[in-house]
Amino acid sequence: MKLPCLPLHLHHHHHHLLLLLLPLTLPSASPLPVTPQPGPCPLLHILSARETTAPPGFGSSITLTQLLLSTFNHSSPPPTHPTITAEAIDYPALGANTSEYAASVTTGTAAVIKRLSTFNALCPETILILHGFSQGGQIIDDALCGVPHDFTGRGKPDEDGGRVGRPLVRREVQRNIAAVVLMGSPRFTGGKRRGEKGTAKVGGFAARPEGFSCPVFDDRMASFCDEGDPFCSDGENEEVHGGYGGVYGGEALGFVVERVLVG
Repeated sequence: MKLPCLPLHLHHHHHHLLLLLLPLTLPSASPLPVTPQPGPCPLLHILSARETTAPPGFGSSITLTQLLLSTFNHSSPPPTHPTITAEAIDYPALGANTSEYAASVTTGTAAVIKRLSTFNALCPETILILHGFSQGGQIIDDALCGVPHDFTGRGKPDEDGGRVGRPLVRREVQRNIAAVVLMGSPRFTGGKRRGEKGTAKVGGFAARPEGFSCPVFDDRMASFCDEGDPFCSDGENEEVHGGYGGVYGGEALGFVVERVLVG
């Protein structure tokens, strides 16, 4: 028997249910199991993608992933099926040179699309939260907003100049994606794109073109980048690049909670 899951656009009578899942204060970042177990479909599911050269797993995306798990798992009494689960996208995350990075992004984008489709087929009513860090942010952006003619985004323009993003995931998947959080993504434009946050005023090495929009996901996407970041901007401080989970975790959590509650 298929257990019921919350729809993406929650009605007012559902709000009290999710509010019961939220603590009054942020929980401590204690480690939680993040590997989905076979069983009933969860209400919420997180798909996270790690940064370049990080070993298989969550990499730096673990900070926000654990925060989301801690927050939404605060429920009493326990639900009849999981409140929230999480998994890491399996992709190479390589980047020793330009060609290796490009191949990794291509493989990673395909992995995001495939996993979203597979999971949606198994749990067609589960609400999805996507989180990508650095290259992980780029592959999620590409899956949701389309891939330009080359991985840098500087290929030949098409009929609209490559400025309108078109999802590569099926409509059935699109409707279930409630929130997308990118941190340190090379697709960052320097604050010229809707949903961009942080202090960086210059885009990354794979920035989307000026005037770019992704109509399907603009309202559901937040992308963080700070000045000094060498990957999502033009800086030289790698510590800035690695620190987004700690700096913006609370803000990102609030963004996700609002999108899940309101739809």
